[in-house]
Order: sequence, then structure tokens, then C-alpha cells
Amino acid sequence: MKTKLLLTFFLLAFSINANSQNCISNAEYKLIEDRCAVNAAMLGLNTPSSADRSKAGTLLSWPLKPKSSLNDCSYYHISAYVDQNTATGAFKDFNCGTNSYDGHGGTDISIWPFNFLKMDSSLVEIVAAAPGIILDKHDGEFDKNCTANTLTANYVVIQHADGSRTNYWHMKKNSVLTKAIGQSVAVGEYLGLVGSSGSSSGPHLHFEVWSGATSATRVDPYTGTCNSLNTSTWWASQKPYKETAVVKVSTNTTDVLVPACPGTEVSNESKVFQIPFQGPGLPAGYAKFYMFLRDEIASGTGDMKIKNPDGSTFVSWTYASTVDRKTLMWGWSKKLPTTAGKYTFEVTYNGSTCSTQFDVTTASGLSIIGPSKPFQVYPNPSTGMVVFEGLDGQDLQVEIYSELGKMVYQAPLNSPKLMVNLEAYSGLLFYQIKNSNGQVQSGKLLLEK
Repeated sequence: MKTKLLLTFFLLAFSINANSQNCISNAEYKLIEDRCAVNAAMLGLNTPSSADRSKAGTLLSWPLKPKSSLNDCSYYHISAYVDQNTATGAFKDFNCGTNSYDGHGGTDISIWPFNFLKMDSSLVEIVAAAPGIILDKHDGEFDKNCTANTLTANYVVIQHADGSRTNYWHMKKNSVLTKAIGQSVAVGEYLGLVGSSGSSSGPHLHFEVWSGATSATRVDPYTGTCNSLNTSTWWASQKPYKETAVVKVSTNTTDVLVPACPGTEVSNESKVFQIPFQGPGLPAGYAKFYMFLRDEIASGTGDMKIKNPDGSTFVSWTYASTVDRKTLMWGWSKKLPTTAGKYTFEVTYNGSTCSTQFDVTTASGLSIIGPSKPFQVYPNPSTGMVVFEGLDGQDLQVEIYSELGKMVYQAPLNSPKLMVNLEAYSGLLFYQIKNSNGQVQSGKLLLEK
């Protein structure tokens, strides 16, 4: 089968704070050190000697956790490691590479793709990398900064049994855990949400490890040839320097919209396409198919497939990388199948595979809706309550999905009128009405607050 392929664009993403100004200033370090010293004294926490610290040893788990409602294949990339080069105007990471910036003291873990959409939807939690005591915390600061500045971040500091400390910066406003200073946390326990408070150019976690009570005891949790701060890893399981992977694939009604910071991205993602389909700005019958790569490598090759409901290939194509990039978003316009059914879009890149399913439906399915009672969804836009009316007794169910494709509501249509409370949601949602043979009607809902 010959299918026309239309290339749209790609988007590159570099360091989340790629500038000469540190995301934590010396003044902020001093303030936090002083606050922690006061709190430690009040709590009776002694700072162990260096010999005691070396005996105890804290092993760190990953400090981020996706919400269960996030069903992307992954959700982050490393935008900057600790700077191992002490010379001004030069920088080097633990692996002798340049994924850092001058004077950077921690590991910047950026959420991606759609970082502001993920932040707005509270989809990525910051969690304790090791058990310990809450030594300091701060909340209430603006959380959608886009450039380096002198503003204070929302943060949490945890002291561990060996006297080491982990610092978690740039949290979302009003997301910091409610536990009090002095209370304990377990490994993996919720601390806050990823945001862009303080000196930050986008939603990310600045994760910093100290072996003692000041930033002068900073360590790099990663072991590597060019780590001059410590000789062994602090991770319970150290991740590779580069984690080349497909982090997300999507099917879309039209192009993804990525506004300037701090605008929220519009994914235009859809799991349902009703034939005949007309996407904005696309040829009739075409949809958009996107892949999102982390740590692209110049020699990498991507294999894309749209699979039929029986698993056979409807159409396939390839992508060849020519440069190394931290992140890549790349989309194609592809002609949709015209036979109703559940299809799969699958991308394999450098041994990493990610897939998503989508439904193709036909207008003939709408015949089950009686013409004497026109189908209505109202009010739309809505502030919370939505009514589905005009469908009666035909073994139907309503499914409602978030913009990221996660089902947020499902219920049978047992009466001619169904009232659904969606007050917990805002923005764009998608609904499907299905019978036992598949989807028969779909549309969009706009929730306004």
C-alpha cells in the first residue's frame, strides 16, 4: 500500500536553566544552611563525623514518581548534571561530558514532554530519595518562572541517618507536603510536585545531595571518570548516563501547539477518529502521529508502524537520526484506516518501544441513536456538571478521557438522561459513547473554572 507521508516539524529541548546564573544563588544557599542549622539544633540532630558518615552510607532511590493517571512510556530527561569543573566559565559533568552548566550544584530532572501541561495536571510527584527527617521546607512562591532570577523556590530538605542531606527545589506552589519540620518520611514518600518556582526556566526538579550540613559538602550522586567529589555512586541503582528511549507516542487531530513559556501546551491528542475525518490544517482523512525521544543518538533509527486490529501492519515508515539531541518531538501526517476497529501506533527506537491504541469509527454507528430524540451534550462549555441526553436503552456506555488520553469517567447509559459531575477537572476532555461493537459517537468537552 502506498500512503502519502507528510513531515511537520521537530522541536529541540536543551538545558532547563542553560545560563551562567545558578538556579540556587549563594544567598539562597546561605539562607537554607542557616535555617537548617537552627532547625537541627532545635530537633537535637547532631552532625556525624566524616568517619561515621562513611560507615553509615545513604543509598538513594529515584526522587520522582509519575501519577497513576500518567500513561506515557516515560516522563523525564536529565537537563543538567553537577558541574565538576571548578574553573569559572567552564563546565563538565561526571562522565566528562558537557551536560551541565557553570557552577551547577545538583541534578536537574526535567519533566517532558508537555512540561507545563504535566505540571498543571499535577502528574509528577517529588518523593523522598531516602528515609529521613524533614529539616526544612518552604512553600507559597510563584511557580511558573521562565528565566534565571533571584526569587525564592519552594523546596524541602531531608536529613538522613548518616547526617547527609537531600535537597529538592523548584516545587509547584502549595504542593509541599503537610508534615511538619522534624517529622520523618519514608523512602518514596510524597514531598511535593514538580514546578518552576525560584530561578528556573521550566518545570523540573533540582536534586542536590550534601554529605554534611553545608553546600560545601556537596556530592555528585553519580559515579564516573570525571567525578572529583566522591569515588562511589550514591544511587541504589545508578541510571545510565544517557537513557535513549521513546518516552511517548501519540495520535493527534492536528499539530501539537507549544506556546512560549509559561504557556500550557495543547497536545490535540485523540484516541478516536470518526470516518470521514477532517483534522484542522490536514488533508481529508489524515491525522497526526507523533514520537517523543529522549537522548537521541546520531546513529539511531526509528521504526514506525500503524497496526491493524489483527496485529498485521497497515503502514510503516522509518526515521534516521543525524545528530545527538537531549529531546526530540517529531510528527508525521498519515492517512487513517477507513475500516472501523482498534488500531495501534507503535514506535521502536534504539531497542526502546512505545505504543498507543486508537479507535477508527464510522458514521454508520450513529444510526442507533433515535432521530426522534436528538443526542445532546450540555452545557458545553461547562463549569462542572454535564448532561448527556437523547440516548435510551441501547446498551451504551459513556467514557470520558483527559487530554493526555487517561480515562477519567466511565458509566453505563441506563436512562435517557445522564448527569456527570466533572467539577474535579478543568480544560479539555474527550467523550466517547460506545455500544458492544465499539464507539458510536465522540466529541469534546470544555471545563471552565
